[in-house]
Amino acid sequence: MTVMAPKILRIDGSTRHSNSVSRGLTDLAIATLQDQFGVAHVTQRDTRSGIGNISSAWRNASLTPNEARSSEDRAVLAQSEALMNEVAAAELLLIAVPIYNFNIPAALKSWIDLICRDNVDGGRADNLVGQSKNKQALIILTSNYTMAHADDDFATPYLKFMMKFIGIDSVTFIDATGLGNDQAGVLARARDAVKTHCMKIAETWDKQTAAE
Repeated sequence: MTVMAPKILRIDGSTRHSNSVSRGLTDLAIATLQDQFGVAHVTQRDTRSGIGNISSAWRNASLTPNEARSSEDRAVLAQSEALMNEVAAAELLLIAVPIYNFNIPAALKSWIDLICRDNVDGGRADNLVGQSKNKQALIILTSNYTMAHADDDFATPYLKFMMKFIGIDSVTFIDATGLGNDQAGVLARARDAVKTHCMKIAETWDKQTAAE
């Protein structure tokens, strides 16, 4: 029996296109999954191409009941709708995150704001329950000097919280931080971790799909 690959949503957070470590590791993840499944359905969302920011008009439109929204409201919310639909359709979120100033890039924060449209004020933060069957996230974290889980790393805890907030309990981080001190060593370990985890995803998905 041929196992259908999970639907993958790839989100690139780097402002750089060439020579981006996070993109390179994410390319490796996609290639490994392709090798394991033969073919994989991948939707790519590159924040470098442009992500809107929430505004007063956006917030007012988001708070307006769907049936009462004007054509202007719907236009303001169009990108948010598209992003939310991509997340809803995906079974694996593959997120490439370079750390900028101890946290995630601004465009990636805007992506999160737009997919959490009905909850930007934290209204559900006291009831964090996973809602997405079989949905998981693989987050590749890169930096030159900020180390994952250090006191000045605000990216990891924020992403861990937000993944749970949107209903994803299965979250794995690939640590490629500290490149400025040992690029060769960090990259070698990160590449091994990416390949190992992607093969594990394929194995788990195979068993999970067979049981359904």
